[in-house]
Amino acid sequence: MAKKKPTLEDLRPQIRERGKILTLYTHIYPAPFGDFYLAVTREGAVAAAGFTPLTFQQDSRYYILERNKYACGEVCYQLDQYFQGSREFFDLELALDRGTTFEHDVWLRLMRIEYGQTMSYSEIAQKVGRKGAARAVGNAVGKNPLPIFVPCHRVVPATGGLGHYSVQSLEKETGSKIKKYLLDLESRRTTTLG
Repeated sequence: MAKKKPTLEDLRPQIRERGKILTLYTHIYPAPFGDFYLAVTREGAVAAAGFTPLTFQQDSRYYILERNKYACGEVCYQLDQYFQGSREFFDLELALDRGTTFEHDVWLRLMRIEYGQTMSYSEIAQKVGRKGAARAVGNAVGKNPLPIFVPCHRVVPATGGLGHYSVQSLEKETGSKIKKYLLDLESRRTTTLG
Protein backbone atom coordinates (compact mmCIF):
# COMPACT_ATOMS: atom_id res chain seq x y z
CA MET A 1 0.00 0.00 0.00
CA ALA A 2 1.55 3.33 -1.07
CA LYS A 3 1.93 5.78 1.74
CA LYS A 4 0.53 9.25 1.07
CA LYS A 5 2.56 11.89 2.89
CA PRO A 6 0.28 14.55 4.37
CA THR A 7 0.86 18.17 3.51
CA LEU A 8 -0.07 21.27 5.45
CA GLU A 9 -2.90 21.73 2.93
CA ASP A 10 -4.39 18.44 4.19
CA LEU A 11 -4.84 20.11 7.56
CA ARG A 12 -6.42 23.36 6.38
CA PRO A 13 -9.93 24.11 7.60
CA GLN A 14 -12.43 22.20 5.51
CA ILE A 15 -15.65 22.08 7.48
CA ARG A 16 -16.80 25.49 8.61
CA GLU A 17 -18.30 27.75 6.00
CA ARG A 18 -19.27 31.22 7.13
CA GLY A 19 -22.97 31.45 7.91
CA LYS A 20 -23.71 27.82 7.10
CA ILE A 21 -24.76 25.02 9.43
CA LEU A 22 -23.23 21.72 8.40
CA THR A 23 -24.24 18.20 9.34
CA LEU A 24 -21.64 15.89 10.85
CA TYR A 25 -22.37 12.18 11.02
CA THR A 26 -21.34 10.44 14.22
CA HIS A 27 -20.71 6.90 15.35
CA ILE A 28 -19.31 5.17 18.43
CA TYR A 29 -16.65 2.72 17.28
CA PRO A 30 -16.06 -0.28 19.60
CA ALA A 31 -12.26 -0.08 19.94
CA PRO A 32 -10.36 -2.75 21.87
CA PHE A 33 -9.85 -0.28 24.74
CA GLY A 34 -13.43 1.02 24.81
CA ASP A 35 -15.65 3.47 22.96
CA PHE A 36 -14.00 5.68 20.33
CA TYR A 37 -16.23 8.53 19.17
CA LEU A 38 -16.15 9.61 15.52
CA ALA A 39 -17.64 12.39 13.41
CA VAL A 40 -17.33 12.70 9.64
CA THR A 41 -18.45 15.26 7.09
CA ARG A 42 -20.92 14.51 4.31
CA GLU A 43 -17.89 13.82 2.10
CA GLY A 44 -16.48 11.32 4.62
CA ALA A 45 -13.63 13.44 5.99
CA VAL A 46 -12.85 12.73 9.64
CA ALA A 47 -13.89 15.89 11.51
CA ALA A 48 -13.50 14.71 15.10
CA ALA A 49 -12.42 11.67 17.07
CA GLY A 50 -11.95 11.01 20.72
CA PHE A 51 -12.41 8.93 23.81
CA THR A 52 -15.34 10.87 25.25
CA PRO A 53 -18.67 11.83 23.66
CA LEU A 54 -18.34 14.47 20.98
CA THR A 55 -20.25 17.58 21.91
CA PHE A 56 -19.02 20.40 19.69
CA GLN A 57 -20.51 22.68 22.33
CA GLN A 58 -18.31 25.58 21.26
CA ASP A 59 -19.37 25.21 17.65
CA SER A 60 -23.01 24.17 18.01
CA ARG A 61 -24.05 27.10 15.86
CA TYR A 62 -22.10 25.55 12.98
CA TYR A 63 -22.88 21.85 13.33
CA ILE A 64 -25.82 19.51 13.49
CA LEU A 65 -24.80 16.06 14.75
CA GLU A 66 -26.60 13.05 13.31
CA ARG A 67 -25.85 9.46 14.30
CA ASN A 68 -25.12 7.47 11.16
CA LYS A 69 -22.77 4.48 11.34
CA TYR A 70 -22.96 4.00 7.57
CA ALA A 71 -21.52 7.45 6.91
CA CYS A 72 -18.58 6.44 9.13
CA GLY A 73 -18.18 3.10 7.35
CA GLU A 74 -14.83 3.70 5.64
CA VAL A 75 -13.35 5.15 8.82
CA CYS A 76 -14.52 2.11 10.82
CA TYR A 77 -13.21 -0.27 8.15
CA GLN A 78 -9.75 1.30 8.32
CA LEU A 79 -9.83 1.29 12.14
CA ASP A 80 -10.70 -2.44 12.02
CA GLN A 81 -7.67 -3.04 9.80
CA TYR A 82 -5.45 -0.95 12.08
CA PHE A 83 -6.48 -2.85 15.22
CA GLN A 84 -6.07 -6.19 13.40
CA GLY A 85 -2.50 -5.17 12.55
CA SER A 86 -3.00 -5.04 8.78
CA ARG A 87 -3.01 -1.24 8.35
CA GLU A 88 -0.12 1.08 9.17
CA PHE A 89 -1.40 4.27 7.56
CA PHE A 90 -4.87 5.77 7.38
CA ASP A 91 -5.90 6.78 3.88
CA LEU A 92 -8.62 9.17 5.00
CA GLU A 93 -9.27 12.83 4.46
CA LEU A 94 -8.89 14.75 7.72
CA ALA A 95 -10.95 17.88 8.27
CA LEU A 96 -9.41 20.14 10.90
CA ASP A 97 -11.11 23.46 11.45
CA ARG A 98 -9.40 24.54 14.62
CA GLY A 99 -5.93 25.08 15.96
CA THR A 100 -3.17 27.61 15.51
CA THR A 101 -0.57 27.55 12.76
CA PHE A 102 1.92 26.12 15.27
CA GLU A 103 -0.52 23.38 16.31
CA HIS A 104 -1.10 22.49 12.65
CA ASP A 105 2.68 22.31 12.13
CA VAL A 106 2.99 19.93 15.08
CA TRP A 107 0.04 17.78 13.95
CA LEU A 108 1.50 17.55 10.45
CA ARG A 109 4.82 16.45 11.93
CA LEU A 110 3.05 13.80 14.03
CA MET A 111 1.58 12.36 10.85
CA ARG A 112 5.10 11.80 9.57
CA ILE A 113 6.20 9.61 12.47
CA GLU A 114 6.45 6.14 11.02
CA TYR A 115 4.25 3.32 12.29
CA GLY A 116 5.93 1.55 15.21
CA GLN A 117 8.32 4.46 15.82
CA THR A 118 8.32 7.17 18.48
CA MET A 119 9.76 10.66 18.79
CA SER A 120 10.27 12.90 21.80
CA TYR A 121 8.58 16.25 22.30
CA SER A 122 11.95 17.97 21.89
CA GLU A 123 12.62 16.14 18.60
CA ILE A 124 9.23 17.32 17.30
CA ALA A 125 10.09 20.87 18.41
CA GLN A 126 13.32 20.72 16.39
CA LYS A 127 11.54 19.29 13.35
CA VAL A 128 9.02 22.16 13.31
CA GLY A 129 11.77 24.74 13.70
CA ARG A 130 11.11 25.62 17.35
CA LYS A 131 14.10 24.13 19.15
CA GLY A 132 13.57 24.41 22.89
CA ALA A 133 9.77 24.49 22.60
CA ALA A 134 9.14 20.94 23.85
CA ARG A 135 6.54 22.16 26.34
CA ALA A 136 4.65 24.05 23.60
CA VAL A 137 4.78 20.91 21.47
CA GLY A 138 3.33 18.97 24.40
CA ASN A 139 0.46 21.44 24.61
CA ALA A 140 -0.20 21.14 20.86
CA VAL A 141 -0.07 17.34 21.05
CA GLY A 142 -2.54 17.46 23.94
CA LYS A 143 -4.97 19.47 21.79
CA ASN A 144 -4.91 17.00 18.90
CA PRO A 145 -8.58 16.65 17.86
CA LEU A 146 -7.99 13.44 15.88
CA PRO A 147 -6.11 10.96 18.09
CA ILE A 148 -5.01 7.74 16.37
CA PHE A 149 -5.46 9.35 12.91
CA VAL A 150 -2.96 12.07 13.86
CA PRO A 151 -0.77 9.68 15.88
CA CYS A 152 0.03 11.65 19.01
CA HIS A 153 0.49 8.33 20.86
CA ARG A 154 3.88 8.08 19.11
CA VAL A 155 5.26 11.04 21.07
CA VAL A 156 7.07 10.19 24.30
CA PRO A 157 9.21 12.11 26.82
CA ALA A 158 12.94 12.25 26.07
CA THR A 159 13.55 11.01 29.62
CA GLY A 160 11.72 7.75 28.90
CA GLY A 161 8.36 6.35 29.87
CA LEU A 162 5.03 6.86 28.16
CA GLY A 163 4.08 10.39 29.13
CA HIS A 164 0.45 11.41 29.08
CA TYR A 165 -2.16 10.70 26.40
CA SER A 166 -5.25 12.63 25.42
CA VAL A 167 -4.85 14.75 28.54
CA GLN A 168 -7.78 17.03 27.75
CA SER A 169 -10.33 14.23 27.81
CA LEU A 170 -8.95 11.29 29.81
CA GLU A 171 -7.73 10.63 33.31
CA LYS A 172 -3.98 10.05 33.41
CA GLU A 173 -4.24 6.31 34.14
CA THR A 174 -6.79 5.65 31.39
CA GLY A 175 -4.81 7.69 28.87
CA SER A 176 -1.60 5.85 29.74
CA LYS A 177 -3.30 2.46 29.27
CA ILE A 178 -4.62 3.43 25.83
CA LYS A 179 -1.26 4.88 24.76
CA LYS A 180 0.55 1.72 25.90
CA TYR A 181 -1.98 -0.43 24.04
CA LEU A 182 -1.45 1.52 20.78
CA LEU A 183 2.35 1.50 21.06
CA ASP A 184 2.35 -2.24 21.88
CA LEU A 185 0.04 -2.93 18.92
CA GLU A 186 2.38 -1.11 16.53
CA SER A 187 5.49 -2.61 18.11
CA ARG A 188 4.18 -6.17 17.68
CA ARG A 189 3.40 -5.51 14.02
CA THR A 190 6.83 -4.03 13.22
CA THR A 191 8.58 -6.84 15.13
CA THR A 192 6.67 -9.41 13.07
CA LEU A 193 7.63 -7.64 9.83
CA GLY A 194 11.29 -7.21 10.82
